[in-house]
Amino acid sequence: MEAKIKQELKIKQIEKILTRELKKKFDETSPRKFDKIHIFAKPFRNPYLKKLWNNLYGPRIQLHKIAPPLQPEIDMILCKNNKMMAVELKYFEPKGESLSRSFYEGIGQTLALLRWGFDNVALWQLYETSTSPEALWFYGGYTWQFLHGSSDQGGLGLPIEFTFMRIGRTNEGYEFRPIQPRLIDNAIRLDLLLPLYHPNFEIRAPHPNPLLRDPRIQKLRNGLINWLRKRERSKQ
Repeated sequence: MEAKIKQELKIKQIEKILTRELKKKFDETSPRKFDKIHIFAKPFRNPYLKKLWNNLYGPRIQLHKIAPPLQPEIDMILCKNNKMMAVELKYFEPKGESLSRSFYEGIGQTLALLRWGFDNVALWQLYETSTSPEALWFYGGYTWQFLHGSSDQGGLGLPIEFTFMRIGRTNEGYEFRPIQPRLIDNAIRLDLLLPLYHPNFEIRAPHPNPLLRDPRIQKLRNGLINWLRKRERSKQ
């Protein structure tokens, strides 16, 4: 159990490093893809937002009106033209012929972000270059199928943007390249696309948040926007 905890802490530390590196890449890109990028946001620590959450959903101590738990930390919030997309980043470390985490890792956290009123929520999976094509196909390819496929194909059609990518190390730091999986003549083909932050790479978000019609979600969204503005001003 202790070894498992240490492994999880190590992975979380790597995720924080990669999140900072990815933000740095976006910040250095010209023209900028986003007006503002927030990382490691912890809205649950704000007393007003916590109170607002409990008022809308009910205090968790009342058994007849249980509130869903607050998201402990939001890895990235990408803002552009009054639109916000929250991103859950998950790093998968090679472990023998398998990987260090479950196939379903990050899906639950990403779905929970919908309640904050983001326009879109995304799950970005990060894999080392040493990860085998078979593992990439099973984890990345089948996750896409599970999230976006139709029910007769074993999919759920969830409102989650999904990208899986390989991370490489260069003289200029890390490189993050999305993967497009294909199966051609029963052979796995994994095409590396342009880096996520490249000026010619378009980050699409075709799966809008269906909860935005809920007035409670709108209240949380407005509260979150005000908190992010204050958070940004306090850093200046």
